[in-house]
Amino acid sequence: MRDSPVEAALSCYPAWWRDRYADEVRSLSAELRSDGRAASRITFDLVRGALRVRASAEGMPRVHDLWATRTQLSIAVATLPWLLVAPLVLFAMGTLRLHSAAGRVFSPQLTLIGSNSLEVMGRHGPVAAPPLTPAGWMVVDSSRALMVLFVGTLLVLVVGWGRLIGGIADSNAPQRRKAALLAWAPVFALLADAGLVVARVMVGPSRYFSSGRLVVPLNGDPTAAHALVQTFWVVAVGGWLVSIVCVSVAAGRAEVARSDLRFGRTVSVIVSVLFAMLLAAYLTWGIGLVVQARQAAHGTFTTVVTSNEDLWLPMVLLLLFVAALSALAARAAVRSWRVISVEIVR
Repeated sequence: MRDSPVEAALSCYPAWWRDRYADEVRSLSAELRSDGRAASRITFDLVRGALRVRASAEGMPRVHDLWATRTQLSIAVATLPWLLVAPLVLFAMGTLRLHSAAGRVFSPQLTLIGSNSLEVMGRHGPVAAPPLTPAGWMVVDSSRALMVLFVGTLLVLVVGWGRLIGGIADSNAPQRRKAALLAWAPVFALLADAGLVVARVMVGPSRYFSSGRLVVPLNGDPTAAHALVQTFWVVAVGGWLVSIVCVSVAAGRAEVARSDLRFGRTVSVIVSVLFAMLLAAYLTWGIGLVVQARQAAHGTFTTVVTSNEDLWLPMVLLLLFVAALSALAARAAVRSWRVISVEIVR
């Protein structure tokens, strides 16, 4: 009977590696066990080796299909995690508000005027307010930069997704239809979301009777409308996550042309760079929130506050990990494409 921990560790290696070295490693592991080496130590060393082999592709045969698959997976790892993390960043930022002695405003982007003057909405219209601290301006500018990076990266990913769809449609792979269905998962998810929104509008109340604080719907089904709202959020979040997985699988299994691989490599590099910029902007945003409190203590200023400020440090750690993963995967995509374009002639 084979050693289960060793077999589990060997399953972490690529198929080409197992075909070449699995039997030899099994024999060596058995010898080490008979010499008193702990099974946990052997398993740990094998898993560590598997990570190294997958990261470097050391010893992988110069076969086009193997390197094309590696390029596709590297592109997916470099790009798709952004779709998972970026919405979390927006949630962690919360809602920005300006607090000052002159009043309070809910949308600083619409009320900041120049770099020295500031107005907030008072009871009878706009009134002059104390200026923002220098760090407060850093918070506002970095929040704007985060939104620009969010939209810009999303557009790059949409273009890459469209190229993936086209590449799958033009390929002659036997599983082309399955890959195409997986790649179209984001569209199916959006259609489901739109259907729930339309259903909510159709069954929800549109006329109300108000008497003091009492508001009574005159038509529709409020219970069904509330259930549809809850269902919408479940479907929206679930569809978003499922779409990421489906597109990742499609990108790994699809047989795409060399030109599409080259384009995907470029997309992965761009996304990894934008990811690093997102991390820098979010770091600046959080540091500005901390510094402005000290600056406000030495004068009369308007300050920026946010509802989820406590999530800044955990989100920074998550962004560091995912941005590093994206950069490493983009680097692997570049190297894999170089092998395909220079060393392998198909």
